[in-house]
Amino acid sequence: MEYNTSLPHLIIPEYGRNVQKMVQSIIKIEDREKRNHQAKAIIEVMGNLNPHLRDVTDFKHKLWDHLFIMSEFELDVDSPYGKPSKESSPKKIILFKLSLFAHLQL
Repeated sequence: MEYNTSLPHLIIPEYGRNVQKMVQSIIKIEDREKRNHQAKAIIEVMGNLNPHLRDVTDFKHKLWDHLFIMSEFELDVDSPYGKPSKESSPKKIILFKLSLFAHLQL
């Protein structure tokens, strides 16, 4: 049995472990057309998980950025918005990662 404490930390916890696993699995797909198709399917799932974001300006653009961030910028797909760079990724994601270690006392 797998426990969350023994699994890798989620990059964007709002989407959950299953979406993170889907993102990690499409990185390994060699066929670009199939990888693009799967990326679009994941974007749809992400949108369904966060329907409140549909009212936000550039809703789809944010989802695509989140997809690349969750793949740690390793995903090579044709995004309608272009691939963001690590340097341009939102500081919010960095804060998520830092908050994961907030409970540790050094």
